[in-house]
Amino acid sequence: MWLPPQSARVLLVSLMAFSCFLIFMDYLLYSRMQNYSIRPVKSEKTYKSKVPCDVDPFCVVTVKALLLDYPNLYILSPLAAVIDRMLGISTTWLWITPNMISAFHVLVAMLAGHCVASSSLADRRWGVLLFEFRTWLDDLDGHVARRRKHITGERSDVGSAGYWIDGICDALGCIALMVGVFFFLKRNPPRRGYEKLRKIYPCVESQETNTEIIYKRLRFRAVVRNILLVAGHLMIASIGWNRYISLYQDLLETDDSSLPIMKEELYIRQSEIMRSGFFWIVTVTWRLINFHTAMDYLLIAIFLDRLWEYMRVLRWFGYIIPLIVVYLTEFHFLESYAYVLKGSTGIMMRSNEMQNFTTNSL
Repeated sequence: MWLPPQSARVLLVSLMAFSCFLIFMDYLLYSRMQNYSIRPVKSEKTYKSKVPCDVDPFCVVTVKALLLDYPNLYILSPLAAVIDRMLGISTTWLWITPNMISAFHVLVAMLAGHCVASSSLADRRWGVLLFEFRTWLDDLDGHVARRRKHITGERSDVGSAGYWIDGICDALGCIALMVGVFFFLKRNPPRRGYEKLRKIYPCVESQETNTEIIYKRLRFRAVVRNILLVAGHLMIASIGWNRYISLYQDLLETDDSSLPIMKEELYIRQSEIMRSGFFWIVTVTWRLINFHTAMDYLLIAIFLDRLWEYMRVLRWFGYIIPLIVVYLTEFHFLESYAYVLKGSTGIMMRSNEMQNFTTNSL
């Protein structure tokens, strides 16, 4: 489906405006990190928010917040906080548990998957909106859980029951969407390309050979192959993203008093790593490729009726880019670990160079 010129212009302007918004918000976040305390260092200025801290994405800087995708960080999470303050879900509606919200957003995802499987573009777009609503509910259950546990900022409570239930519900929601995508692709082959199979495949006139059945089998295998490629890409993005949230949280947000350095020195080193240009590049890159962002790309392809084209692009870049980012992140983490816990200065020499480069660019 080709968009009319006027609709294409509106879409392009909206995309440019959203990109400018993200760049501006990133600039504010970078400035806040450079000018105010991240960890409780006594000699640094404390950031004071003009709005409630759970609504302000700059109030508490955490590893998970820095690795979140852009819509969650700057739109959906603050919106969840605003709605919670308006309705008092975390303080008044105590019978609603975070796990109940997680279970409910699985049902929303199933409904979204049903809409996405439709041959109607309007129905598929409703499915995209429903899945975005599911994503917002995912933010809401995390917000309610943190408020009731008196946890400030975005953090993953790795290993807790809620952590695993939330992860399982997210996986079920993703599976529901992928099932819908599978049935849509099965019923709607690409507009060009697959018709050539009938000409390429040798036609044998016999009672045992039915070229139409052969064609459907080949098309079915192509659909399964594309679904597996997308699922593999999502798994790599999810595993890598959750791994580095856990590792960086343990390294950069720990208050462990048994470490062989003074706590004030630990906070200073943690802050230096989080302010470094290298770490900023790592976090922005993960924001652009993490699991939630990958799902957003898929939803955009569905909304624009460009699912087959998206899968062709994913075939080439869906594995190469995440693996490069994983390699870069692993290198940075090991160097950061050496600096924070062992006193190595190698990371800071490189990080200061990257920070100067980033500052000059801004």
